[in-house]
Amino acid sequence: MRLSSSAPCVVVLTEKEVAVNINHSTSLKLPANHLNIIACNNNVIDFAYLDNALVAHMSRAVLNDYLLFLNRDLTRITPWPRQAIPVISCHCRTPEIFREAALHSVLNTSDSCEIERTRSLLFTVLSIFLENPGFIALIMQMLRNSVKESVYQIIQNDIQKEWNLSLVASALCLSPSLLKKKLKSENASYSQIITDCRMRYAAQQLLIAEKNISQISQLCGYRSTSYFISVFKTFYGMTPLHYVSQHRRQCVTAE
Repeated sequence: MRLSSSAPCVVVLTEKEVAVNINHSTSLKLPANHLNIIACNNNVIDFAYLDNALVAHMSRAVLNDYLLFLNRDLTRITPWPRQAIPVISCHCRTPEIFREAALHSVLNTSDSCEIERTRSLLFTVLSIFLENPGFIALIMQMLRNSVKESVYQIIQNDIQKEWNLSLVASALCLSPSLLKKKLKSENASYSQIITDCRMRYAAQQLLIAEKNISQISQLCGYRSTSYFISVFKTFYGMTPLHYVSQHRRQCVTAE
């Protein structure tokens, strides 16, 4: 039975030992009572037996948010070996929780509470694989189809670092010129991405953190507070203080 998913990867619960064939060439057996994270991108995956109710689909957004949630320095992660089979297995101790997560992963809803519940359940499933040293590298590999998203991940996971194009390129095992070329092909640029990351983080900190503009400027990786204010005004069309006061007025109006 062929696995079908539009997600970068799935997690499958195997209640019994199951034979799997990947790309018509690699055969392996997944052990019983195990969770198995499997990369779907560009892979043809055939199961001897597959229960679709035991498949949790991990969207690109969920994987991106999970890496951000982990708050790891992705530049220190050893890349996933190119020739390695894109599968990691671990014993399943909570099948009931997994079944709930699998059900929610295909739930089509606009209810904000259900969306957050789904996200929490899928994060719980992903965290089961954290003890495997290659787990984060596999997630990064599955998301690497989009260089733009990979750059976002690296910067967002250490927003305070004084990033430059060469550092980010090195983290992706690319030359700076090749990184620029790949981003251009995705209608993006390094400067656009890092500004977007920093400004979104700045807006968040302005609204929830008890810090002054200078402190937030430093948290966003800017040495000059005046330059930070200038960039913020260009990005949002108003100064940081105006942004905060406008948000407060909106809150009062809503009440």
